[in-house]
Amino acid sequence: MNDQYPLYIALRDLMVRAAPAMKIGKDVVGECTVNVPTATMAAKDPIWFGTVRLTGHKVSYYLPALAMREGRDIPVPDGLKARAQTKTCFTFSDIEPDRFAELETVTRAAAQAFAA
Repeated sequence: MNDQYPLYIALRDLMVRAAPAMKIGKDVVGECTVNVPTATMAAKDPIWFGTVRLTGHKVSYYLPALAMREGRDIPVPDGLKARAQTKTCFTFSDIEPDRFAELETVTRAAAQAFAA
């Protein structure tokens, strides 16, 4: 088992908790993908909301909703921006309670934007 697995589980649980209306599309060891329900977007195929992925010594938290029309105006705190690889991908190598709280707020706001 990877040393970062507890970190992965913490971030996976954060995404699922912060976006309860989203549907889990894939949930395997080291990767969890969450989709916008097809009824919400009136789409035939699921729309990707986010993914948490265990990669090597880091865990990546992808939130493409931040680049979509619904989430473009969601503010990302400076502390969380320091973890950003791109506008929609944040990487962690340790559990960081302050950054996780910010990430949960941003994820919750993105999920609510899709519900509006």
